[in-house]
Amino acid sequence: MHYSPLSEECPLSLNPFKACVAPRPIGWISTVSRDGTDNLAPFSQFQNLSYDPPMVMIACNQGGDEPDNVFRKDTVVNIESTGAFCYNVVPWDLREQMNITGAGVPPEQDEFELAGLHKAPCLRIPCKRVAESPIQFECQYMQTIRIPGATPWGKGTVDLIIGRVVEIHVADEVILPGGKLDYKRLRLIGRAGYWDYGVMEDTFTMKVPGVSDARMAAMEGRRPQARDQ
Repeated sequence: MHYSPLSEECPLSLNPFKACVAPRPIGWISTVSRDGTDNLAPFSQFQNLSYDPPMVMIACNQGGDEPDNVFRKDTVVNIESTGAFCYNVVPWDLREQMNITGAGVPPEQDEFELAGLHKAPCLRIPCKRVAESPIQFECQYMQTIRIPGATPWGKGTVDLIIGRVVEIHVADEVILPGGKLDYKRLRLIGRAGYWDYGVMEDTFTMKVPGVSDARMAAMEGRRPQARDQ
């Protein structure tokens, strides 16, 4: 099977595009509006961009399903107006709460309260963290790249948000003695296609042959060795 999404209809009953890029990390993004209302929403088009400095991106399609009711999402509006957002990881134990926060609710609705979650203060930015989440990134807003969609009414238009990570929180209980994260304990979930998800329960190690120690350190996250003076 093959087809061109530029000019042909997908021959399958369900479009496979998003399902072919899986699993995708879920960006559970908390923000706050100018009037102080907390917001929490999951985004499956989320990724890290760089590690020096650490940066992340969120791709937010516009909300609304009808041509006369298309709007920029509350998360985007809040990020641009306050200059900050927080990424919260989603482990298996919080899958139901994450799913609840994906519902389309009015801007005045607090999704933390809707999902029965507790709030933790951030140290460097104004919004709240999901207290139950074992890992959070506090992020300062850098820029929005607005990418137009194919439909004339703009549903496919994307707000690509880029943020710089300014504070990282990791729960002590998910850190192994050697300094690595305990993925077996975290059981992070990822988005597949359709309404499907996956859970990260096992890992394996492969090192690239012939890579310099300096490059290996950068890929692994080790501190570089200081040069002799």
